[in-house]
Amino acid sequence: MLDKKPRSPNEKQLTPGEMLFKEGDSGEVMYFIRKGKIKISIGHDDQEKVLAILKDGDFFGEMAVLDGSPRNADATAIEETDLIIIDKESFLSKVNENPLIAYTIEELTKRIRILDERLKYVTIASSEERIISYVLSQGKSKGVATDDGGVRLENETADHIAFITGVQGQKVVEYLGRLQEVGLIVVDTDQIKINRIPDLEEYIRYLKLRDKFKS
Repeated sequence: MLDKKPRSPNEKQLTPGEMLFKEGDSGEVMYFIRKGKIKISIGHDDQEKVLAILKDGDFFGEMAVLDGSPRNADATAIEETDLIIIDKESFLSKVNENPLIAYTIEELTKRIRILDERLKYVTIASSEERIISYVLSQGKSKGVATDDGGVRLENETADHIAFITGVQGQKVVEYLGRLQEVGLIVVDTDQIKINRIPDLEEYIRYLKLRDKFKS
């Protein structure tokens, strides 16, 4: 059993099954695994997708430190785990000592974020659920509230959604049109308005149940 009292402010210890952070959390630090194993995953219960199992010598959480974006997955200890915490200020101060390295890391960060985003959706079997999951995720994280209780996604096109989700462009247009027909969203040239996020969440739950019990 690990002693839960850390040896210094830069260390953290986890017990088996303990969650370090969850998808959507803000992050100001990254972690180095001195001992143990960490599971990186998205989704829960029977919808869980394990993206990686990290072990001694691996590091993770660097994306939130580099670009300030929320955590893009859950991190959970598989066994007793001993972590070293690397704070944002210390890490970036070293990176910024060399402008070329700083620029390279910035560009790599953008590319990795796109790849991570695509991976999140291509693991969903149903193309329709991919589209709705993407729209919901963007609405919750980047949507602009409207006066009538909705949420507006700006600079959002069918082509971009197709690129991120891996769904054919024409299919994206078809699925978005279907959502608009039943009053869940309003599609404009370069933006999408979600009329009510809870209604869209209920609709995707219906799709999951339909697929689960479909003969």
